[in-house]
Amino acid sequence: MSERPPSDDDERDRWERVLSTRTEETFRDFVFEQVRPRKDESVLSVGCGPGFETAALARYVGEGGTITGIDVNEEVLAAARDRCGDLPQASFEQGDIVDLPVADESYDLAIAKQVLYAVSDIEAALNELFRVIAPGGRVAVTAGDRRTHVKHTPTDRMQRADNVYRAEINHSQLGTRLIGRLPEAGFTVEEVTPCAKIQTEIDDQIEQGIGVQRGLLEASDAFDSEAIDAWEQDIRELNETGQFLSCSTSFLYVARKPE
Repeated sequence: MSERPPSDDDERDRWERVLSTRTEETFRDFVFEQVRPRKDESVLSVGCGPGFETAALARYVGEGGTITGIDVNEEVLAAARDRCGDLPQASFEQGDIVDLPVADESYDLAIAKQVLYAVSDIEAALNELFRVIAPGGRVAVTAGDRRTHVKHTPTDRMQRADNVYRAEINHSQLGTRLIGRLPEAGFTVEEVTPCAKIQTEIDDQIEQGIGVQRGLLEASDAFDSEAIDAWEQDIRELNETGQFLSCSTSFLYVARKPE
């Protein structure tokens, strides 16, 4: 019997679990502490998910500011609307970062956290961010460089699996390449700040990563199904014995659109 494909409800529940992990809460706090959205600013939250980011932004902009959350998944947006139902400054639209459903030069700040990995056309996405930001406004974009992702991999099988992952993952060096891509889109980069995400146990975010890596291994010629199962068992045994360790570095870029 074939496995049931994931539904929109599954997708919403998955993002609820991932974005409520301690790792993601800490990362949101890091971004906001660096960016410091100001009172009364208009903010665009791209890839807002189920509204955790939108609700947190509301504390910064106050009732005089506005926040527009954008996401491609309508079920996820429904969760965001429920979560932010008592925040009059928050609104939501379904849309994609390469074709944002908002007017030109209408926001003081746009935040796009870990969104660009899912985009095939990085140039189009950055051009859209430039279009919707008012002159003098800012963007805050985060991405990682897979070369900075290190794990405790005591077996040769785990090391080979990670090599496949690094070779196949989309935009694997985006976190460092944005230093050139943002100016190409017209922005002036003002700050680049690294943030190390250290995880010592398998949480919902790591579970998602295991699923992604399994898919890449299944699509490669380097591992058969038995070897993939053994690789996953290696990871889970490390977790069970308190030896799991994963550390990745994300880079936060704060850039400004010239006046």
